[in-house]
Amino acid sequence: MKPVLYLPRRAIEDAATIPGVRPLRLFPVLWPLWRTEISASVHDPQAYEVLDHFLVRAVAEGRLDSVDDLARFFSLSAALVRRCLGFLATIGHLTIQDGDGDGGGRVALTELGLSSWRAGVRYVPKESRQTLLFERFTGRPLPRAYYDGNLTVLPTSKVPEDRTPGRTRFRALFDATPLRPDAVTALAARPDRAEFNVPAALGQIQVLAVSEGYLPCYLIQTAGHGLLAYSGVSEQRDGFLAEVCREIDSARMLIEAEQAGDPREIWTGWLARSPHGPGTLRQTSAGMWRIVLPASSFGGEGKLAYSRLGSFELWDHHIAQLWCDDAAARRTAVHERALRMTQLSDVTTVGDLRRRAEPVARALDVAAPSLEDLREHARRTKALHLLGRLDLLSAAP
Repeated sequence: MKPVLYLPRRAIEDAATIPGVRPLRLFPVLWPLWRTEISASVHDPQAYEVLDHFLVRAVAEGRLDSVDDLARFFSLSAALVRRCLGFLATIGHLTIQDGDGDGGGRVALTELGLSSWRAGVRYVPKESRQTLLFERFTGRPLPRAYYDGNLTVLPTSKVPEDRTPGRTRFRALFDATPLRPDAVTALAARPDRAEFNVPAALGQIQVLAVSEGYLPCYLIQTAGHGLLAYSGVSEQRDGFLAEVCREIDSARMLIEAEQAGDPREIWTGWLARSPHGPGTLRQTSAGMWRIVLPASSFGGEGKLAYSRLGSFELWDHHIAQLWCDDAAARRTAVHERALRMTQLSDVTTVGDLRRRAEPVARALDVAAPSLEDLREHARRTKALHLLGRLDLLSAAP
């Protein structure tokens, strides 16, 4: 079963690449939402049957408005035309008045029929049920990106233990503000409602149920840049939640209630308990705390993976970067991580790989690897399956 959210160090790594931003502390929280189940009629676009399409066009464009006129125009039997028109009438595309003996029945397109003719598809009404998400503090609807199947919204504030990344403990934010009675109808009336996962062709909406929901996310306190939010809606920071954080006090109050400890004391204690060899604590010119370990602490059985070099450690909400002064070890770390990137679904060209690998190389203060560097590293570490990935990227246009 997939975890509720990715590891917190991934959020810290992104925050650390933002120019001028220094992450200080990270807080895993459950952001409160309203989950609103609705029922509505929706116009399902389907392909026209060939004859039905011609009949609709003849009524709309040719101004033919009787069964007999349509039958004569297409050289078809009146019985066949009436059967086709009867089906279109059943699905609400037109009306047929009983004939008075001289026209075989008058035909007129309904609004649904006209909409279908203009769109070139056959709209068929059907009932649709879906859940809409609203942010609880402000009552705003969540954008469409939050409905991605890979994003977890929990029904309660209890996170199953087997779904937390690295035993992360999430704390629920609380807000008792009820959902506004007109929230759904106001959303349905918006011209941009499709951007909030409400289909443009949705008809009359009925609210069936409203329940709580909780979105797992990370809030990162930074030095002088407020809060950054990460929810898994993308690999980068969550702009929607960050905007809400700027408008409300709850998130800030939660963080201020957790008094910051002395980072030097916290990380000195971490080093004393660490099994990864002797290390020292250092603060960079930008103020970031680093745990500096020897090159012998990385690679091999029982040691830290090279992919951890340059990444971040989290303890008591505080953040420190794992570092090594050995440039060769840092280059190895970049090669390891760049090779892993070749397996990502959105890395399909050499340019994609370069855009992902260059920020990692900058963060580790080494040159970005070339394709030949990566091929040599794959051969040396016997990661031969990744050589094929490099060849595919090289061959991509």
